[in-house]
Amino acid sequence: MVLYWSRHLLRPHSVCQTNDDILDILSQSFDFHCAEGPASCERSIERRQGVNVEIVTVGNEIISGVTLDTNARFLADAVTSSGGQITRIVSVGDTVAIIVDALREAMGRAEIVLVTGGLGPTPDDLTTEAAAQAFTRALVIHNGFLNTIKDRLRRRKRKFTPSHKRMALLPEGAEPLENPIGTCGFRIDLDKRIFFFLPGVPREMEKMVEGSIVPLLRERSHQEQHIVRSSVLKVFGPTESMLTALLEGMEGDFQLAYLPSYPEIRLRLTVEGNRQGEVKDRLHRYQQEIQKRLGVFIFGKGNDTMEGVVGALLKEKGVTLATAESCTGGLVAYRITQVPGSSEYFMRGLVVYSNQAKEELLGIPHSILERFGAVSKETAELMATEVRQRSGTSLGLAITGIAGPTGGTPTKPVGRVYIALAAEDTLEVKEYDFFGDRHQVRLMASQVALDRLRRYLLGVTNDEL
Repeated sequence: MVLYWSRHLLRPHSVCQTNDDILDILSQSFDFHCAEGPASCERSIERRQGVNVEIVTVGNEIISGVTLDTNARFLADAVTSSGGQITRIVSVGDTVAIIVDALREAMGRAEIVLVTGGLGPTPDDLTTEAAAQAFTRALVIHNGFLNTIKDRLRRRKRKFTPSHKRMALLPEGAEPLENPIGTCGFRIDLDKRIFFFLPGVPREMEKMVEGSIVPLLRERSHQEQHIVRSSVLKVFGPTESMLTALLEGMEGDFQLAYLPSYPEIRLRLTVEGNRQGEVKDRLHRYQQEIQKRLGVFIFGKGNDTMEGVVGALLKEKGVTLATAESCTGGLVAYRITQVPGSSEYFMRGLVVYSNQAKEELLGIPHSILERFGAVSKETAELMATEVRQRSGTSLGLAITGIAGPTGGTPTKPVGRVYIALAAEDTLEVKEYDFFGDRHQVRLMASQVALDRLRRYLLGVTNDEL
């Protein structure tokens, strides 16, 4: 069976089907009762008193706008999820005097101060020196920390250098923090105040927060009887205005935030009250109502990714996949293989960017490319079919298009993309016109391709995307 769709924009025009069969499939596909924690989809915050937390992020790249400060966002979420209260977030550059001022000001206000950035071995890493000045403490070699650094370098077969020794210089009285994937980070206790100095590398910082800071926040907080529970649902397909229309008329004592993160939208549902069970029940009830209204547009929850959801479905159903990509240049394969264990279902990814590559690696006839062009439903169909057959997989997924900014024509404009999915008895080819710059077109094409794969695996046949 071969199915073709006519060209349309990525704009659904009506509510997707939400019959009981699809709702059953969706409810089986993701569990909405996940563990609590700073990165979880559903969290319970018991409002607490007395735990005031300030965040100080350090780096010229942050205050100049070169780098987005995602560390502050993660830290704020971790603190509030653990019962703390963020009172202030400050960003400063790599200047000792300015960092000193920020630390001393925070010392006069907060019980716990979280500082990120400026702890590395390079000359512009000045946070440790600033901490020593701010608290009037000498910088001394911490021998235990020094041995830890040497041991990790030895295990990684890297040389120990004077710059590494500099990292073991800590303000007197400071204690190193456990860093599972790095070497820097320390803590200073000042009477009833605690300063945590964390690396600016997000992955390192996040691991340390979960291991050292979240447990402390929970321990030091004093519970008050006001419960806040929230969950995050991941949505792909509708725009914000379309979501608003789909959810219009939904009533109840809840808050719903629309959080766009191209190309998807996160919906954060929040419910408050004084009784744990009652709040949990209301959250679940409102969540079910949103799920009923949005149906297949909801692809996951919390920290789920489209590629992670697709991978779980492929694994669950024992289905294997191969991809052939042109305009996306391997982006779909990259995203799929970001998921641990993807080798169980992802067999092969080909980047066939040129016509020559399409002919040599997939056997696309020169006559097809000449007659219909590389960007055509005919070429996309053959790409999906051939990559599946040559790889011996259950499914073949193919993308060909014009990402821009050049290469478009009146009949095939920039943003024109064909996505094809081949199975044993089915071949689906669809035409899209995506908006945006080159990066946006490529990202949207990869997201739509993965979403079409998700829908196929769920057995959802409606054509809203």
